[in-house]
Amino acid sequence: MNKNTHLTLDDRLEIQLLLKKGENFTWIADSIGKNPTTIAREVKAHRYLSDSSTGNDCIYRNECNLPSECLKRGIKCSPYHRSCRIRCKICRIGCEHYEKEHCNMYDKAPYVCSSCEIKSKCRLDKMVYDAKHAQTAYETMRRESRQGISLSEEELQYLDDTVSKLIKQGQSIPVVWESHKGEMPVSARTLYTYIDSGLLNARNLDLRRKVRMPYRKKSGPVLRVDKQCHINRTFDDFNRYIAENPDVVVSQMDTVEGRKGGKVILTILFTNCGLQLMFLRERNTAASVINVFNYLKHVLSDEQFKRLFQAILADRGSEFTDPKQIETDMDTGEVMCRLFYCDPMNSNQKANCEKNHSFIRYIIPKGTSMDHLSQNDITKMMNHINSYPRKKWNGQSPVDIFIKIYGQEITSQLGLAKIPPESITLTPDLLR
Repeated sequence: MNKNTHLTLDDRLEIQLLLKKGENFTWIADSIGKNPTTIAREVKAHRYLSDSSTGNDCIYRNECNLPSECLKRGIKCSPYHRSCRIRCKICRIGCEHYEKEHCNMYDKAPYVCSSCEIKSKCRLDKMVYDAKHAQTAYETMRRESRQGISLSEEELQYLDDTVSKLIKQGQSIPVVWESHKGEMPVSARTLYTYIDSGLLNARNLDLRRKVRMPYRKKSGPVLRVDKQCHINRTFDDFNRYIAENPDVVVSQMDTVEGRKGGKVILTILFTNCGLQLMFLRERNTAASVINVFNYLKHVLSDEQFKRLFQAILADRGSEFTDPKQIETDMDTGEVMCRLFYCDPMNSNQKANCEKNHSFIRYIIPKGTSMDHLSQNDITKMMNHINSYPRKKWNGQSPVDIFIKIYGQEITSQLGLAKIPPESITLTPDLLR
């Protein structure tokens, strides 16, 4: 058996063909010289749901009085009510009782519909494995993985718990690494890189010798916390999620920089009202973004957090590459929200957030250092911007609409306050 677990396009084409023939994973693995577990993992990782429903896929289709409901809505139905219930797609549109049915066969091997005996008659969406789609997704993941670190969250947490603690006690990296080299997943040199990139709680200031060294600008790829963070969180996945959950609250997240290497602002804009939250961060790292979300989970109840943050769209900056910490309550394991990513070099896909940054630039021009500012300054700016009336909202301000949707309690908990129109200032004078 070939020990190389990487699959080629030819391997994937063979998998696609044998799945259609109904062969099991063991047979497929023997055919291409791989392990059955590799085949199962490949199919589950790269399958996708195809919107190919051929009829009425509502779970209530056999019980509902569809024909009479259609007549009320002015829709002409077939005189054969049974046939109408099964074949007509119109009930998906505008029916308040419609609920999409999904096949439960996706949860067991072969995880796709390729060889399903009733595939041609099935009215539900199909789970598909396509070799070319899988190869493209694999190549994208490989390309992005070279930009990131190759550690699991558990390994990174071990490093932080072990290394940061000892460094803050005054020990050097070489001594710490030598004492724990049997458990260390990286070299001592890499530990310096992780600390410099803000992936650990220890900072350069905690390293005595490094503080005395002159600053040298580094080149090379941006370190990412999770090299596979974009899988199942792409912009296409976002659009599918929104289509399946049309009432979900969407927010757009981004970073506003001052001087390079200095303090930055995390912004979160709610598209249903135009209000933008703003949080000052010491450095533009994934850890600082997680700290903001930990703060939000602390000041809000679980229900309030899940009501506000449902689907978040961010760009592919390294500061957003720890999605599990954002999405999940780490104490209970409950998924609290969903994080998705724009396509590479397509920040216009979150245009509302980008456009609203122009208000910030009125007050903090591009390239201006924010190192002297505090969170109180940023909250003050946030409230002036969110209190500014917008033509888009018929002369209402974002904070007015936010209060109408979510109430005064959440508004106050987030530090939001309405500024009287005559007091609103959108110039650098606001923070002087």
